Amino acid sequence: MWALEHPSAARTGRLFADTPAALLAVLAVGAVASLALARLAVLPPPTVAIAVLTAGHGALLATALAWARQPSGTAALAAGLIGLAAVASGLGAFGPLAYLAPPLWICVLARRGRLAALGLRGPVGLKGVAAGLLIGTFLGGHLLVSASGTLGLHVRVPAMRAALAALAYDVGANVLAAECFFRGALFTRAQRRWSFAAAVTLATAAYVLRYLVDPLLPMRVELVVGAVFYLALLGAINCWLLWWSESLVPGLLSALIFFTAYRALGPA
Repeated sequence: MWALEHPSAARTGRLFADTPAALLAVLAVGAVASLALARLAVLPPPTVAIAVLTAGHGALLATALAWARQPSGTAALAAGLIGLAAVASGLGAFGPLAYLAPPLWICVLARRGRLAALGLRGPVGLKGVAAGLLIGTFLGGHLLVSASGTLGLHVRVPAMRAALAALAYDVGANVLAAECFFRGALFTRAQRRWSFAAAVTLATAAYVLRYLVDPLLPMRVELVVGAVFYLALLGAINCWLLWWSESLVPGLLSALIFFTAYRALGPA
């Protein structure tokens, strides 16, 4: 791989070089301001969710693009598309389709050869696709069986509209931003500096932490422990998938299937 062929160049620069600090500051200020204004009853409560979603997912995707040496405008546009999708998702039955805009933009950049640094380059081998699908199916199936048997949850079939909205959110924000940053950007950078094991540990720990601070995660001890276990397993395996296949796509597929299974769980 590139890091092995260029050992001296691979370790140059700081781990967090090229981070779009100004854009991240704007996103953070927007989220904090919306929260303050909502508490003062100046803005409706849904505005807070939109601002926080945009700040969280937008920051991850924008940083991944910036680390891939994309112009600041490209990173800002990606975050903006996530924000627009968050707004549009609440405007009607077809609103969640707006979440297709961020991955379509990423596809355009990848086809132009601009995201090779993130593992988005050229056609993906059939073995990689199959591995991603199988791993996601196994982890998702194991989650459904274990959670319904030990955590007091049960598998439910959500309404079609809710299921499609959740799928669109995962495709265009949750899974896309997380895989691009934690695997495509952070893991790749760390692997160029340290060992494979150290890179996996760093990327996976950061990935798990991202979900532990998510206000939507139920704060029951057994659910938190379960989340840490499955997210750590998913994160580590997806790092391996990227290393093995040299493509981010298998990890995107496995994470998407896993979160689809996760959203089928509900209280008993």
